[in-house]
Order: sequence, then structure tokens, then C-alpha cells
Amino acid sequence: MNIFENKYLRKISIVIVLSTLFLLIMSFNSNSAFAKQYRVAIIPFKINAEKDMTFLKDGVFDMLSSRLSSGENVEIVGRQETEKVAKSVEGILNEGKAREVGAKLEADYVLFGSLTIFGDSVSIDSKMVDVTGGRETLAFYKQTRGIGEVIPKINNFTEEINEKVFGRVMPSKELPAKQQLQPVQADNIHAHPETLVQSFDDYEIAGESSDLNPAFIVTRPQKSSREFWKSRNFRELINGIALGDVDCDGKVETVIITPDSVYIYRFENNRLSEIMKIDEDKYKIFIGVDVADINNNGYPEIFITSLNPQRNVINSIVFEYDGKNYNRIADSCAWYYRVAELPGRGSVLFGQKQKTGGPDTFSSDIFEMAWNNTEYVPDRKVLPSNRANLMGFALGDVMNDGGETVVAYDKSDYIRIINQSGRVLWTGNIHYGGSTHYYEMPSFEPGSDNRQYYPMKIIITDIDSDGKYEIIAVKNYELTGRLLKQLRKFKEAQIESLSWNGLGLTTNWKTAKISGYIRDFAIGDFDNDGEDEIVAAVISKSGSIIGTRPKSSVISYDLKKK
Repeated sequence: MNIFENKYLRKISIVIVLSTLFLLIMSFNSNSAFAKQYRVAIIPFKINAEKDMTFLKDGVFDMLSSRLSSGENVEIVGRQETEKVAKSVEGILNEGKAREVGAKLEADYVLFGSLTIFGDSVSIDSKMVDVTGGRETLAFYKQTRGIGEVIPKINNFTEEINEKVFGRVMPSKELPAKQQLQPVQADNIHAHPETLVQSFDDYEIAGESSDLNPAFIVTRPQKSSREFWKSRNFRELINGIALGDVDCDGKVETVIITPDSVYIYRFENNRLSEIMKIDEDKYKIFIGVDVADINNNGYPEIFITSLNPQRNVINSIVFEYDGKNYNRIADSCAWYYRVAELPGRGSVLFGQKQKTGGPDTFSSDIFEMAWNNTEYVPDRKVLPSNRANLMGFALGDVMNDGGETVVAYDKSDYIRIINQSGRVLWTGNIHYGGSTHYYEMPSFEPGSDNRQYYPMKIIITDIDSDGKYEIIAVKNYELTGRLLKQLRKFKEAQIESLSWNGLGLTTNWKTAKISGYIRDFAIGDFDNDGEDEIVAAVISKSGSIIGTRPKSSVISYDLKKK
């Protein structure tokens, strides 16, 4: 064999090898190209809820579409086309009707379902139907607590579909077990549902494990979960909230005031049930409420601090239940009222007189009040004039030295500790509180308002039953900072626990921020489970703009782990 023949054979061998490789590559690509292609129609989930949940409906559809179409062999039918065909099929949507929709759309599978929201409970019911009926329907049913848990559950279902129907194993997108979920306000109709799942940062401060609600951001390294109960929305402003067994039935009621009405609710079946509407008074503006049995007749009184319609005169009232009705036992009282629980003394009523010539709220003395069978009268002065307004006042063993010391806000919403002689012992440098209740002072400029704001409620209590007292305070965050004195707008709020460390007040824990602002809060056995809760009135919309309605709700935080 000569050299030319050798070269020819080598060329033939190379051509055969390359041809073989080409055929193998083409065979592989051919298998990919002609792999089974699935066409899936997703019918937007039905939302059963008291309020508009369009944002959730849209978000769930987007999430399902993106998760299922992430592979090369799945095509999602357009939403408009699917909705048009689904509307043309009469009758209740079930597996049979879903197959009709799928057949018209020439789809292989139809995915449909519903979300039912009742209180803080959400039920997810969904099905993946084979249009031909050749495969068993893949059903998914889960119940969650809060909207924040919906997205991870939907994500679990899409992973199950990908694996069992399409043979794809998807990387799990479920949050790690250590990363808890933060419920958020479902009232934000512009938020995409996947943004409802958030995690907390770590907080690095030394300390032992606590029995408090893990929702509270505590002073030690841990991952905090956010859990709270939320009521339905009220289309009124909640101006105040208080807790107490006002009808002596052995159960704690929730007393809520709007600007001109008093309502009594009781927590039953995971919701607030209205027991009674006590009164409506168009000639008063209610700004504060407290509950306590000060006259010692067995029935707690309901103390309503109120103003006249012009907001420049105090004319408070007191209600009491007589076994059948709630009667006014005091009316047109020129006193601010506030109740505090004191160690060894129980409920104590405090009062502050309106100053003659106008309600300059940092002028008058503050007294302990007593009942003299006809009215509430001052008994003992606990703070001299020009020190504090009673609406942001508390008395108790805040320094944990066995004494009774005043905690109050100053005019700039800084917390101050004051002894009963009136000497200021300490003043903070962080703004707390932030009330939107106000009174009108005479204006020196024609046509302009001179609006002066009341301080927020503040409470002294041994909240974790460790024998030491803490301060519980609200912090509302202003959109305008503190530049606009005559118009307060708040964007978010949180509740904080503070303790005296010998030099000043330090933070023990705080809740995560919530959308809106807190109007008032109380501590007590809100749900009658034998344990106290923190209950707050939250304002989502003030309704101050013409043509808009206010929107309020009640939220409750468990103080201990459940």
C-alpha cells in the first residue's frame, strides 16, 4: 500500500468519526426538540374575602405562571384568553368544567382554585386537572394563619406539580426553617404577594431566653417571628380603646370609642363581636377612654375624656352598667381622666382640670381622684402644674426602688421621669408617642389654626411578671418629621418596652413596624385566655381628605409564647 492510499484511508476514517459524532449530536437535539410539550391554562384563583384582594389574586396568578413556565416544555396560556373562555363555560367551576375550559383552549392541564380569608385564617384549595382525564387530578388543600404564609404554600404546590406532572425537580424556594415569616398588612392592595414574605435581621444583644412573644425584637441574638391577631376593618376612626369586665359577666370586654360613639365588643370565635353601642353624642368629641371600678360598687366605670365640637373645652363623661343599661353617672366634667394600675393599690383614677381660659394641657395640677357619691373630686395632688398633660401620664415604680414616680411626655414627645414634687429626674432624647388628638388654642393670626397635640398614652407595668416594672410606649413615625407642627401624618408605628437601668431608659424589646399609626393601646386579657395581651387601635386611613373614609382596625399581640 503506497503513501497516497494511506492518506486516503485516514481521510475516510476522519469523515466516518465526524459523521458519527454529528449523528449522535443530532439525535440528542432531536430528542430535546420533540420532547413532550405541555400547554397549561391557569384560571385566576377565586378570592373569598370581606375586602378587595385583587392584589393577591393577581400576585398568585403571576407566581404560578412564573414557577410552572420555568422549564422549556411548559407553555402557559395567556390570562385574557383563559378568562374569556372560563366565563363562557356556565356553571360552578369544578373538575368537569375545568376540562371543558381546557378543551376549548387546547390545553393539556387546567389549574384552578380559591383562597378563603376569614379573620387571620386563610384556606387554600386548588387542583391541577388533566384535560383528557388520563391522569388523576392533583389536589392541594392547606390552611394558614395570616396572608404571609400563603405564598410559601402556593410555592410548595408548584414544586409538587413540577415534580409529579412534568417530571422536573425544582430547587426549593421554601424559606429555611429558622427564617420565620412576617405577617404584613393585607390592606396594601398595591403590594405583590411575594413581597409579603419578609425575614427579620439578627439582633446582637446579650441576654437569656424569654417567655415573651417571639414577635418582639428582644435584646439577644435570635430570629424573631411576627405574629399578631387583626380584626376586620372599621370604617370609622377608633379614637381610643380600653379593656375591662364592664358588665360583670366574668369576661373581659373591649371598649372602643369613635369621635362620637362608645361601643362594647367581646372577643369570641376569633373575632370581635359587638355587644352594645352605648351612646352617641354629636356635641362631644371623644379622645380617651379608661375602665376601672373607682366607686367600688362592683361595676367598673367607663371614663370618657371628651372635648366640645370646637375642641377648646373639656366636657368628659362617665358611664356605668346597672345590670340592664349603661347610664351616665357623671357628665360635662371639666377633667381629663386617666387610670393606672399601682402595686398594692389596684386601679387608681387621676384627673387634671382644664385651665381657665383654655385647655393649656401642661398647666394644671394632676390629682388622684375619688368618688363622693355624686361626682369625682380631687383627693391628693401627685404632680404640680406645668409638668405634664394627663393623657400622656403614668405613675408607678418605674425605677424599681419601691417608690411611685411619674413617667410622662413633654411637649416635644420626649419621655421624662419626674418625682411627685415636680422635679425632672431624667429626660430622653428620642421621640416617642405621636398622637393625632388635638385641641384648639386661640390663634393670633386671622384665619389660621393654633392646633396643639395631646401626648400618647404611656403605661407602667410588670409585663413579664419578673418583679420589675417596665414602660410600654408607642412610637409613631411621622412622614413630615416634626417640621409641620399643625399637621401630623404618620407612616408606620411600633410598640416598645423600656426599663430604667440606673442612668436612663433602655430598650428591652420592640415590635416590628406596622403600616399606619397607633391611636391608642391597652394591656389586659383581651381574648379571655387567662393571659394578658397588648391591644392597639391602628389607623390605616384617617379620612381627612374630602371624599375618603377612615379605616381602622384592632390588633392584639400575645405577650408570651403560645
